[in-house]
This record gives sequence, C-alpha cells and structure tokens, in this order.
Amino acid sequence: MSGEKMVKFVVKRYDPEKGDFFTSTYDVPVRKGMTVLDALIYIKENLDGTLTFRYSCRMGICGSCALRVNGKATSICNLQVLELGTDTVVLEPLANLPPIRDLVVDVKPFFERFRSIRPYLIRPPGEPEEEFRQEPEVFKRYWPLSPCISCASCLSACPASIDDVFPGPSALMTNYRFLIDTRDAGREERLKMVGDTVWLCTACSSCSLVCPKEIDVASAITEEKSMLVEEGRIARRIADVLENAMTYHNPLGRLQAKRLEWAEGLEPPLPLARDVGKAERLFFTCCLTAFEPRHQEVARAVLQALRKAGLELATLGSEEWCCGDHILRMGEVGLFEELAEHNASLFERYGTSEVITISPHCYYVFKNEEPYRGLGLTVLHYTEVLAEALSSGRLRPSGSLKGLKVAYHDPCFLGKRSGLYEAPRAILASIPGIELVEFGRNRENSFCCGGGAGRVWTEEAEPEKRPSIHRLREALDLGVDVIATSCPFCICMLEDAAKVLDVEEEIAVRDVCELLAQVL
Repeated sequence: MSGEKMVKFVVKRYDPEKGDFFTSTYDVPVRKGMTVLDALIYIKENLDGTLTFRYSCRMGICGSCALRVNGKATSICNLQVLELGTDTVVLEPLANLPPIRDLVVDVKPFFERFRSIRPYLIRPPGEPEEEFRQEPEVFKRYWPLSPCISCASCLSACPASIDDVFPGPSALMTNYRFLIDTRDAGREERLKMVGDTVWLCTACSSCSLVCPKEIDVASAITEEKSMLVEEGRIARRIADVLENAMTYHNPLGRLQAKRLEWAEGLEPPLPLARDVGKAERLFFTCCLTAFEPRHQEVARAVLQALRKAGLELATLGSEEWCCGDHILRMGEVGLFEELAEHNASLFERYGTSEVITISPHCYYVFKNEEPYRGLGLTVLHYTEVLAEALSSGRLRPSGSLKGLKVAYHDPCFLGKRSGLYEAPRAILASIPGIELVEFGRNRENSFCCGGGAGRVWTEEAEPEKRPSIHRLREALDLGVDVIATSCPFCICMLEDAAKVLDVEEEIAVRDVCELLAQVL
C-alpha cells in the first residue's frame, strides 16, 4: 500500500497472563481517508497478527470500536488518521472498564449500569397496547438525546465513573430522555433510581466532548438534577449548600459583610463600586477566594499582579453575590436566576463593561449563561490578562524559581468548557527556573479534580473513589514538586487529596499566580 505519510502508532496493550500492560510500536503508511480502524487492521494483517481489538460494523454507528486515541475516548471507525494532525498516535483501551486483552475491555459493567435505569418506555401495568399520540414539540425535546450508540466513550472519560455506584453519563442521559418523553409513565421510578448518585456528576463536560454522536450529555444530567430539586428529592448535604446560597448569597453560609475581608490591609485600598459610582472594570472575587483564608492568599496575589500590570480595578465588595455556577449545575435554576439577576443589575448600575475573574466557574457563567451573556460584557480570566501583560513587557519577572518542577492541571471550566489552555502555561513558562511538565491527561483530556457542580462541598465518596486522589497520584508519578492550577476549587480538592495521602511535605498545590508572585 502506497502511503501519503508514515505515522507511528503506539499501542498500550493488556496481557491477561501477566495481569499488566505493555507497549507495542508500529510504523503505518497512511493515505488520505484512512481511519484509525483501518490502521489497526493494517497492523493486524501486515505487522502483528497477535494484536487484539474489537470492531463490527465499520459504519460509524455501532460503537463497539471505541478506544482512547491520544487520550480522548472515541469510536475509531470514522476517525481519520490525518485529521489528528500528528505523526504519533497513541492508542489505549477505554478507562473505567476491566481490560480483557490488548485493546479489548469488558463492556458488561457498562451495560449493567445502562440496564439499571430501564432504558425503554415504562407503561402502566395492564394498559392495552395501542398507538400513543405525541406532539412534535415533545419529540423535538428528546430526539437529540436518542442517537446514543452505547460506545462507552463517556464512561471512559467520566471522572465520577471511577465510583461504581455512579450509573454513568450515558445511563443518566438516557434516563432523562425517557423522563421528558410523554409516552413514559415511569417518572416516580426513574427519579428514585438515580437517587443520590446523580450528584456525583461534576459537570466537567467530558462526556459531551467525547460523544461521537455529539449529544450534550452533561446538560441532560443537569436538567435531571433540576427535576430532583423541584420535587425536593435531595440529600441533606445538597440542601445545606442550596439553603446557604439562598440565605447568605454564598454556598459557604458566610456573612456577606465579611466578603471583602480578604482585601484588608491592601495599599492602596481596593475601591468599592458603590463609592466610586462607576466601575468600568470590575474584579470579581468568587465565594471561595473571598471567604476561605487559604484562597484569600490567591485573591491578594492576583490583585497585586494585575495592579503591577497597570490595571485599575474596583470591586462590588459585600454587594457581590455568588455567580451561581455551582448552584446552576446542582439543578437549582430558580436560585441561580436570583443570584445572577442581582449581579447583572449591579454590572448595569455601575456601568461595568469588563469583568476579570479568579474562578473559571465565574468566568464561564458570565460568558455563557443568561442574564449575564446578554449584557455584552468583556469577561476575562486573570490568566489571560497576566499572560498578555507578560508578553507585552508590562509585567517582568525579576526573580527565579530554579529547579522547581511543575505540572499544570487544567481546570474543567477553564479548559474543557471554555477552551482556555495557553494563557496559564504562558505565565508558568515566563517564570525563570521552572521546569514545566505535562500530565499524561491534559488540556481537553484533562482529568477533573472532582469539585464541580457543588461536589467541592458535598463530597462523600471513599478516598479511592475521589477523582482528586487519582489526579494527585498522577502528579506523584511525574515526580513534580508543585501542581499548579488556576481555579480555587481545584486547589481545594487537590490539597485535600494531599492530606488524605499524607504527602503534603512531598508535593504542593499552588495557584499559577502564587508562583508568579514569588518572582515579581
């Protein structure tokens, strides 16, 4: 076969006799239109007849051929090699499922989870079989959720699925698909079936990103949570967070009068929007960084760096309420709207045109959810601003962190959901002396810390089933001194994991700006 170019395939294989993985490497001549499945068949027929993998239809609809390709779980029958834009392709079995041999995994656990939610229409017992009339509007609601091909890509990518009590993204999405189907009479049973387990979802959106049928799985799961909230089917730990946000306007249950304590002692003092009357550029703090002493350090470091870059900012102070992102992902839509409308009204009152955030959750919700999105604000994450200031020379490091080995952890709401990957890395790369390394799972394929959708306050999983523990172990395997990130919730979860594993003296968790502040 004449090839357009040679591509190296690195295949992670499982040996059932030894109970361990090993790696095989193959050079494959690739021509235009050749899929990853074609490449595996070429290897099987021409280079290594022992290589084992699974496929059937080859028509891009069956799902049986799903693997992890360069870290991303996906079906391979319609994934063209040249479209990957790389000379090396790494193939691995799907995660969160037991390996059988080479690239083949046991999919029984996936289908057991899927069957647990009864993925078919539930009708009242004894009802005569007859045609059931359905309005087109209802069909349009559930049809986008119906093309699931049970490829298990979402289960492989899902951080919550390391806990086997979690039904999995596909099962939860399918359950919701039947909940909104007017032909189904199983609402009571379906809501009871998902029970507490749906709250393990972190809303990281990994499932939606890897779905070969482009189903918005993550949004469906959030809508399912909303149904549970509406009916009061929530555990006490969930209710406490929502009640705090309703009563105190922040999920931590802290007094709003103390929201600006983090800025005490700053010189010059941080101006309040209500005092200056007009605040075109606002610094939005986030609840965690406003109230928690550990994260207040980050707020001060970020503000001081922004000031050194020449920016003048104001804050809402005690008028600032929770942005509402975690509340929305927990399914409390009405409460989210109340919080968001309050903040949005202040942005309008003070003539705000630009908001700089610390938390990726604030960043995402301001850019993408109403009523914020309708304001036409320029929303920036602090890493974008500081990366530009470093690039232009307005900000110059004067010290060094020589010999410090750092791995950057991509926050889901900054990376996967917002596509912002380069700015934080540019900041770290600008710090003299740092050795910056990458996690095996990074950028779009980064592994969630486990703190999204309110789970940072409601975590009950055993340590071995917490995403943060898995992520910290990855960092330990890399031998880094510091995990750097740019999200207060990631810091919270990863520092807690370090305490659980008793490795606080071995590895530190720092915000990107905390490292930058050491050399400014």
